Amino acid sequence: QAPLSEILGEFERIQREQREANACTERRLWWEKRCQLDQRMERLIQSLDRDVLGCWRGLLLPRDPQNCPLDQQELSQLILELRECGWDSP
Repeated sequence: QAPLSEILGEFERIQREQREANACTERRLWWEKRCQLDQRMERLIQSLDRDVLGCWRGLLLPRDPQNCPLDQQELSQLILELRECGWDSP
């Protein structure tokens, strides 16, 4: 698992490289850099979701006071992941 400090460090590097890429005047090179940074950001978000938030990511889902915030399949998956993290009962 990637520690949070490693993820935050990568986020800072991506931001720094984005500022550098913005100074690029050659269109093709700018797009290449932009695509690479987008891919790194996607991997970073996936790592944050998987390695830092884990089963607790469900707590960040928006809640509608009129409805359950999760459908039955999402709720079953969340309970399964919570149990894998050591949570005993709903």
